[in-house]
Amino acid sequence: MRKFGDRRDAYRVRDINGFQYVLFDFKPGRCDSAVYMNVDIDVTEFVKFIKELKKEHEGLTFYHGFVAVMAKVLYSRPFMNRFVANRKMWMHKDVSLASSIKEEFEDGSVECLMVIPVGENDTLFDISRITKEKVDKIRNKQRGGIDGTADFLGKIPGFVRIPIIGLLKWLDKHGWLPKSLMDDNIYYSSAILSNLGTFKTNGIYHNLTNFGTSSSLITFGEVREKDGKYFMNLGATIDERIADGFYFCKALKLIEYIYAHPELLLEPAGKHVHMPVEEKKDKKEEKKVEKKKENNKEKDKEEIDIV
Repeated sequence: MRKFGDRRDAYRVRDINGFQYVLFDFKPGRCDSAVYMNVDIDVTEFVKFIKELKKEHEGLTFYHGFVAVMAKVLYSRPFMNRFVANRKMWMHKDVSLASSIKEEFEDGSVECLMVIPVGENDTLFDISRITKEKVDKIRNKQRGGIDGTADFLGKIPGFVRIPIIGLLKWLDKHGWLPKSLMDDNIYYSSAILSNLGTFKTNGIYHNLTNFGTSSSLITFGEVREKDGKYFMNLGATIDERIADGFYFCKALKLIEYIYAHPELLLEPAGKHVHMPVEEKKDKKEEKKVEKKKENNKEKDKEEIDIV
């Protein structure tokens, strides 16, 4: 439920410690707070899984799978869906993944923005359908919204455009940007994705922006075969202010786990993924609770005997 002080697109995160506020003061911008991770991931099971599904589901691609994996991670590791704006911490109200897409694979072709909303009950097939609809719309050159606005602003004289951009940045800082400029704007998403495998390259470091609400940018490199296995290089740039390094590392481990268990993508995106370590920890906690109950029972019995 929305509370006073919440944004239209996000809830205010109020239960954070004083050190984080000090960190916001020292690093008020997202570009000042970027950390970078790069890792080679074993995607052998994922590749087999997608290839098998493609036999019955025409149009399904590896990219759709990449989007589905990141959606599962965002739902299972919710701090990754946070962002910092105006020196305050916020949590997105929903999960959305974005990327830019070219109308045609040619030099000079126009790049358009695409945002894929992922609901809690969406599975890999839902994500595939939504993505294909968005891509088809762009390839058919049905442009509008933020693309049309950006194109218009780019054509007006600089002495007029620069003050307008300054006003938009100020509105963005306070969360007051018009909804029409936030819809289908990749910078107003949970995370930005870039499929560099299309260009036969590895994942790269890519800067974040102080504009918008995206706290992470993930690049997927080309899937390569080695010794009968498939590997993919993944690059991630993340705003360090939204969580600590331990949380980021666990999110990375979860990405690897889902690629090794791609059948999880057939489940709703919002269904929490329990890694073996977490399951072991949960069982340990359960044993502690049971032991405590037994001790309490024995204590109660002793009290009764004394009476």
